[in-house]
Amino acid sequence: MKYDLVFEGGGAKGMVFVGAYDELVKRGHTPGRLLGTSAGAITAALLAAGYTPKEMLAALNERQNGQPVFAGFMGEPPPFTKEEIQASAIRKLLRDVNLKFVPDFLENKMDDAIAEMLAENSRSRHFFAFVERGGWYAADRFITWLQSKLDTGPWKTGKRHFSGMTFKQFYDEAQIDLSVVASDTTDGRLLVLNHLTAPDCPLVWAVRMSMSIPLVWNEVVWEDGWGRYLGRPMKGHIIVDGGMLSNFPIELFISDEPQVTRLMGPKQDNPVLGLLIDESLPVGPAKRGLLVDIDVKPGELKTVQRFKRLIDTMTGAHDKMVIEEFEHLVVRLPAAGYGTTEFDMSDERRNALVAAGERAVGAYFDQPPTPRPIPRGMEAVASEKAKKGADRIASKLLGF
Repeated sequence: MKYDLVFEGGGAKGMVFVGAYDELVKRGHTPGRLLGTSAGAITAALLAAGYTPKEMLAALNERQNGQPVFAGFMGEPPPFTKEEIQASAIRKLLRDVNLKFVPDFLENKMDDAIAEMLAENSRSRHFFAFVERGGWYAADRFITWLQSKLDTGPWKTGKRHFSGMTFKQFYDEAQIDLSVVASDTTDGRLLVLNHLTAPDCPLVWAVRMSMSIPLVWNEVVWEDGWGRYLGRPMKGHIIVDGGMLSNFPIELFISDEPQVTRLMGPKQDNPVLGLLIDESLPVGPAKRGLLVDIDVKPGELKTVQRFKRLIDTMTGAHDKMVIEEFEHLVVRLPAAGYGTTEFDMSDERRNALVAAGERAVGAYFDQPPTPRPIPRGMEAVASEKAKKGADRIASKLLGF
C-alpha cells in the first residue's frame, strides 16, 4: 500500500526513522507524498531521492576520521571577515562602553583587538557565532554531506543528480511530492516549502533551513536567488528549524481546506501515516556514547536548555492536539535517553535505536490501532467531526 508519510523532527533521534522505514518496505508498503520537519525533513528528502533502507543504513554507518560522519555536523564556525567583525553586535557593545580614563583612539584599538581575538580564536569563535549568527555551530559539513547523498547511487537508468536542483526541478524530474517545514522568524510564520510554494528554492537549502535548531546551528538567511514563497519576496528573512512552530504537522495531509491545498496541492486518497519520536518509550539496553568532543556543548548551556523548554511548551499544545485527534494514524517510535544533538552516538546505541524503529512499525501493523469508538449510526457524523478537526488545526497552524 502507498502511504503519505509524515516525519517528526528530533535531531539525532531521527535515526530511528531508518529502522521504521525498513520495516515499512519489508511489509510491502511504499511512500506517496512526503512531509518532514528538521530530522524528518532529511529523511523525507532522502526517500524522495529514492533511497532504499539498505542505502540509508549505509549512510548511518559512514565514518570520517574515526568518528560517525554525523558528528561533523557540529562544525566550527567559518572565519569572520574584518567587515563582519566591525559590523558585529559585540563590536558595537565594546564601542558603547566608554572608558573615560583611556583616550578614544587607544580605546578603539583595544576594542578592535578584543573583537578580533574573540572572532578569530578557534574556541571563542563559537561564542562570537552564537551572538552574531544565531548558532554555536556551523552546518557546512551537513550541506556537503547532503549534496553528496543526493548525487550518489543509481537513479532510473543513470545516477542521482539532485544536489543542485530547486524544488520545481526536483519535482519535474522525480515526480515525488516532497514538503519540508521551516520557521520564518522575520515574519513569525510557518513555511511549508515545496514545488508549489517555493519552486525556486534549492532543495538542499530547504532541508538545511528545516533542521536549523535555534542557538545550536547558525540561522539561514534567505537569498535573493532562492525566489519567493507563495509569491512573497523573502530576501533577507531569517529561517530556522520548522519545529519552532510545528514538529508534527500531520493535519496538512488530512485537511482539504483551500488554505491548506494551496500549500499542499489537492488532497490525495492515500492513507496517512505519521512517524512520531516518543521520548517516553524505552529503546532497549545500550551504553551511552560520548557527545561531540569539544569543551562546551550546546545542550549544556542553560540558555539553550531554557530556549528548548520554551519551544517545547509553545509547540507541545499544538502537537498534542494533533496526536490526540489522529492517534490511530500515528506510529510512536521509541527514543528515551537519546539526545537531540547526539550525532556521534556509538554504533551500539545507533543500532538499538534503528531496531526500536523496526519493532515499533511492526507492532503497529501487527495490531493496528483503531479510531475512538463510534456509536452505531454516528459514523458519518464522526467522520465529519474528524475532518473539521483537521481543518481547524491546520488553519490555526497556518495562521488563518
